[in-house]
Amino acid sequence: MESNLSLLSSLKEELKPEDYVQPHYKEAYRLAIDCLVSDGKNVYQEFIKAQNIVNFLSEDEIHFITQNSVQPPVINHTEDTDGPRDEEVSSGTYWPMHSDAPAPDLELGWPEAMHNTLQTNIDLLYHPPRLNSPTIKEVVRKHIQDARQVIAIAMDVFTDVDIFKEVVDASVRGIPVYILLDQVHFKSFLHMVANHDIQIQKLRVRTVKGVEYLCRSGAKFNGAMEQKFILVDCQKVFFGSYSFMWSYEKIHLSMVQVITGRLVESYDEEFRTLYARSTIPAEFQPQEVLSDRRMNGKMDGYLGHPTKPFERSDHLRHTLDSVYHYLP
Repeated sequence: MESNLSLLSSLKEELKPEDYVQPHYKEAYRLAIDCLVSDGKNVYQEFIKAQNIVNFLSEDEIHFITQNSVQPPVINHTEDTDGPRDEEVSSGTYWPMHSDAPAPDLELGWPEAMHNTLQTNIDLLYHPPRLNSPTIKEVVRKHIQDARQVIAIAMDVFTDVDIFKEVVDASVRGIPVYILLDQVHFKSFLHMVANHDIQIQKLRVRTVKGVEYLCRSGAKFNGAMEQKFILVDCQKVFFGSYSFMWSYEKIHLSMVQVITGRLVESYDEEFRTLYARSTIPAEFQPQEVLSDRRMNGKMDGYLGHPTKPFERSDHLRHTLDSVYHYLP
């Protein structure tokens, strides 16, 4: 297993690129994770003590893994199965090689932007704000109000009602709005929407999972989507440690980069890549849409209809397979 996860390490020194970094993998860590997922924290701690290895997981990580791991379905051994045997299942498989579902379209529209001719410029915003400087929230709200082509948000937690109302108002004006949220924290967003009775039919709201970790037993868990940025008109990006929550406006220390110019292209592509691997939350899927999806894999009719047809002349350079498949 360890050799499989370090294929490049077998290359002769003269064949390795100058910037080559030795892959990091420890079989004992993988086995410890298997113990944690299958048998709980106590067995995990007994294992690392017996193996004389460091406690490589923080308490937060242990809690996250135990709370989000999913055990494999019970297989009826009387049925003939074509799945892999236990010894063939490995946590070395972090990303699927292929997907049987087509990438979703940005059907509300997506503007073309000429980034290559522009010089990159980066400004910094802080919370608390520096002397005579606006707050991060004020700047974000102002740019959402001024948006004319598209608003694309990737956010771990989104519960700031003021920012969300600006986003909804923009969609009412006819601005395409796409929101990608971390699946683990999606319930918080739902509670905000329900508590304020906000109509979001014109938005595209989807969720994103982090890396999938597969244990030998078949149990698995996904990491979180920790991206925090907003792309406005494909011309400006706000990227940093600021989440769309009241506490970030009032009490947390944070910093945001305000980016324009050529570097925006990377965020444009990153958002489209995240969108390609996102899913529609079950709470936003009408029953008839769920039926259609089961039959043909399409999600037509989700939260309204596109304002206009749109196709990019330059297709997304990185597919799910090429972007998210790492060396096993």
